[in-house]
Amino acid sequence: MRFELSWRYFDFHARQRTQLFHFFAILSPFIFGGCFYLIKERGSIGVLPSILAPCAGALLVIVFFGLDRRNRQMIDVAERALMLLEQHLLFSSFRRLDLFPGPFTIEHRENDRRLLKMLRGHTVLIAIVYLLAFCAFVALAAYAYLISKGAVLL
Repeated sequence: MRFELSWRYFDFHARQRTQLFHFFAILSPFIFGGCFYLIKERGSIGVLPSILAPCAGALLVIVFFGLDRRNRQMIDVAERALMLLEQHLLFSSFRRLDLFPGPFTIEHRENDRRLLKMLRGHTVLIAIVYLLAFCAFVALAAYAYLISKGAVLL
């Protein structure tokens, strides 16, 4: 029962994190393209939408990143619970012989031995994607502002 509860908790939040990133990866290019369209059509709709849209995109990145961090925290809680269960209940008879401590324990042990382990994890890679998207939206907002001030000519 404890294992089932911990596993479902882990599975739910891991799937939610993956789906969240998929939605972000699908939504961001559309918003980015819309920002370019607003910059192109600034003569007919005004300059303000071409500056506000990239700012809204940057805010959206912050929201998605915050939700991703929260899901990662929930996954960590479930991983710790599953490691305790596998160490003390599921694979305890194998631990005396050191045959198989359990999949979460093995993964954690192997990742701890690796050099640059932080750079290989999904958490860092996803954070880099969010950071790049945020920088792209901020740069686009700055570009739209510079166009509105006449500092950049199209």
